[in-house]
Amino acid sequence: MKNIAIRPYTGHDAETVGPQDSTDINAKPAHSPVRVSVRSFSDLFGRSKHPFAVDTYQRGFVWNDEKIRQLADDLAEYQEAPDPKPPYYMGTVLLHFHAKKKSRFIIDGQQRLTALCVLHQILIGGLPDKCALTYSPQSARRIRSAAVILRDHPNRPTADIFQHIVFTVISVNSVDLAFTFFDTQNNRGVPLHATDLLKAYHLRAIDGPTIKRKEALQTLCARRWEGIQQGAPVMSHDQEFAPSLFAKFLWRARYWTGSRVMYGGHDALMEEFQKQTWKPEDDNATIPLYRSRHNRLGTALSLTRDGHSEIHTNRISLSPNAADLPFAIRQPIQKGIGFFLYADKYAALLRHLMSEPTTANEVLCFRDVYKKLVMANSLFLREIFLLASLMYFDQFQDEKLWEFSLWLEHGLGAIRLSKQQVRYEAAQNFVKQDPNNPNGLNLLDVIATGFRPEQIISHLKTHHMHRESYTKETIEVGKGVRGLYKRAVLAYFERADQASLGGKDAWIAVKLKRAAA
Repeated sequence: MKNIAIRPYTGHDAETVGPQDSTDINAKPAHSPVRVSVRSFSDLFGRSKHPFAVDTYQRGFVWNDEKIRQLADDLAEYQEAPDPKPPYYMGTVLLHFHAKKKSRFIIDGQQRLTALCVLHQILIGGLPDKCALTYSPQSARRIRSAAVILRDHPNRPTADIFQHIVFTVISVNSVDLAFTFFDTQNNRGVPLHATDLLKAYHLRAIDGPTIKRKEALQTLCARRWEGIQQGAPVMSHDQEFAPSLFAKFLWRARYWTGSRVMYGGHDALMEEFQKQTWKPEDDNATIPLYRSRHNRLGTALSLTRDGHSEIHTNRISLSPNAADLPFAIRQPIQKGIGFFLYADKYAALLRHLMSEPTTANEVLCFRDVYKKLVMANSLFLREIFLLASLMYFDQFQDEKLWEFSLWLEHGLGAIRLSKQQVRYEAAQNFVKQDPNNPNGLNLLDVIATGFRPEQIISHLKTHHMHRESYTKETIEVGKGVRGLYKRAVLAYFERADQASLGGKDAWIAVKLKRAAA
């Protein structure tokens, strides 16, 4: 066996785990379902009989400008090192050969290969042989941006770099086997976010009466997923939308019940959204619905003259808007298609609440509260505000949304006033079971099981009024984080002449009354 010294690539692909040692692996016979070899970039494309492609179910190209610059810098630095030097190792590439389509589909490693193909275009004036990579319009914009950066970058490698870049190449002849490799390889090192593994798992769970039908369903779900991934993060400190959606909203909304409010990491997400999902029933493409506010057949009950009762039903219609899918946030999730539809619904709902253009006054007033008051609060408390608001919006849409947001902010603001440093535990404690609530429910439970907005607002006014915290505060306006929050409150309620926040609950009532007049 030939030894290859591995040089770490500091801008490594976030989708990939490299091998655990530096040893080349002898290729297995051609008839084997799994073949492993070490190839240079030039050999990988130049010696292939079939084109390399990205299947429609794959994620798009997501590397940002900084990662492209880092790649160029790392490769240039490698070339400047004195000879002799080992090859430049860039991890594992996982390929699936599709005999019918006569293509080699990249299951793992497409971010690196795409970036290198763009570099190849810049340095040599064309794409590598057998390169048939195609992407969505969103990915195309990122690729064009990468091309501009590599073209203008002052410190970029020369064309012979492609002879020195090497990969461990795993090639399989079954897509199911490819996903199995993808899952086991990445679950061991856990460099991928759980959402990438969940995507692979649930795509593999999709089935159909024919191969063509199965691939069509996988393509549809993959496109929905890419739409989720391309979304801008709601929280300014998050880098990607999908991990934030699952870790900070969906997992907490489902798992935080009663006093069970705790941190959820990678394993918790995999447990909830992979192991705890349900197998599809007879028809893989049909998702069972569960009774919820969004799926109630009757709207009213009438008593007829002869003593019978009549149920007035909703008009049943289908909407192309994912936010209208009749799911409940805590309902069971079906494997495969059910997972993707569920994720799409709440991604759309969160965007509708926070960023999409709207003329709905309640939503605009809610965003005003978030921008002027909540953004002046602690990061952890902002997360709790959005979590509870998403669950409320899912349950009641925008009915009394502004009033709900004011009372929710009021409760969270009391924590900001009482603590110079708000830790994660303080945010958790706000959600935990209320000691005076005889039903053992926490705030999220109350929202999920409520039938009218008034119930939720009454709960907040009963358990999170904190009059003493507001009345006794003596914080100097504008001084420190608490002073900045105080200034934001006084400005929002137009009370700049006030020295204290005492009576803030009355200000809320007055503001709502004036708006209703």
